[in-house]
Amino acid sequence: MKVLLINPRISGRGQASVKYMNSVPLALPTLASLTPSDIEVSIIDENNQDIDYDQPADLVGITVMLHVAPQARRIAEGFRSRGVPVIMGGFYPTLWPEEALPHTDAIAIGEGEPLWHRILDDAKRGRLKRHYQSSGYIDLKDIPFIHKGIVQHLDFYHTETSRGCPHKCDYCSVTKFYKGTVRQRPIKDVVAQVAEFADKMIFFVDDNIAGNRIYARKLLREFIPLNISWSGQFTLDGAEDTEFLKLAARSGCKFLFCGIETLSEEGLKEVNKGWTNPHKYQEWIRRIHNAGIAVYGSFMFGFEHDHKDVFEKTLEFAEENKIELALFSALSPGKGSRFYRKLTEENRLFEKDLSKYNGQYATFYPKHMSPEELEDGLRWIWQRFYSKNGIKSRIGHYFPRIALMNKPLESINYREFSMEELMLALNVAFKVAVTDF
Repeated sequence: MKVLLINPRISGRGQASVKYMNSVPLALPTLASLTPSDIEVSIIDENNQDIDYDQPADLVGITVMLHVAPQARRIAEGFRSRGVPVIMGGFYPTLWPEEALPHTDAIAIGEGEPLWHRILDDAKRGRLKRHYQSSGYIDLKDIPFIHKGIVQHLDFYHTETSRGCPHKCDYCSVTKFYKGTVRQRPIKDVVAQVAEFADKMIFFVDDNIAGNRIYARKLLREFIPLNISWSGQFTLDGAEDTEFLKLAARSGCKFLFCGIETLSEEGLKEVNKGWTNPHKYQEWIRRIHNAGIAVYGSFMFGFEHDHKDVFEKTLEFAEENKIELALFSALSPGKGSRFYRKLTEENRLFEKDLSKYNGQYATFYPKHMSPEELEDGLRWIWQRFYSKNGIKSRIGHYFPRIALMNKPLESINYREFSMEELMLALNVAFKVAVTDF
């Protein structure tokens, strides 16, 4: 039996960054690791390789986020027209089952690990069911070990220490998917996986790697002797924990991805994110920098209190605080979220093209600007933040050797640099990505 696991291509604005980041969802190597040895399994990332629809396959599994749903449908049609059964899993079929089911032979709802062996057994017998649904959430001690041979073609590795998020931000689909649950993986299992991946940068996909501070501090102490380089997602208020930041730096943390979202206290409260404090953002960022860790800030636009000047204010904040990296997005209402229901009830949600729900398009009518003004502002801040001068001014202190190079930033190949210099690679990647806009 031959199984193909596919990550669909991202199209439209923002796609260039994927080429350089080379990111494959963790679900695919996880399922590949769960697959019995008598089954041949291959992972295809369509962002980096074309799909041969005529290659032998007995089952195709596609992991689907909302914004790649149209491409996932095309892939499914390509294989189904050749008689190959297709199953979709991930956020799209879990939260939009009625949308996904007509375009595939089967859908997997919820976490895939407890379903995978049953799916494979049914596929072997030619009796694939239409629906597979997890009855609950797995114990994270049952997550399989991933041998790096499965993902060695990637430029950095993904793994996880936990799943879920205790917060319930109105725009987020994670709350709907995990229902506010948070689970930790056994520390010994995480350490074993990290040791396997120690030769490359490791990215922890947890919604908040410091969500359980006691667990996180224990884990980071175990990382210190491994001599690794890592990054992860983090809520800014975690910077109150100076012990965590010290341990993060000692254990090899290079940067932390922080959901800053908006500088408006009213904007945060209106989407149920009032648990954070924008008045302390500067202090928290300073603490992270003082620990020797770079900040990758995520900002969103289109909140109910946002006016057209929000882009200039955000750029000024990012530059003043020397934020090394930033992800700029239009607020995108996740299916099943409270914000999505609010926009639907107010008849403000207009976009039907699912591929545009990737944070780089206006999908609804903002209150204080037009959709066109939202998209124009988004393009403007991408281009200004990732200009050559902007990059040099922010990272010259972080990478003095690179800052002194007489080489055009656009021509720099990040494979020329060490793991410690990956930050520049990411800057270059996003500089290239700006051409999408």
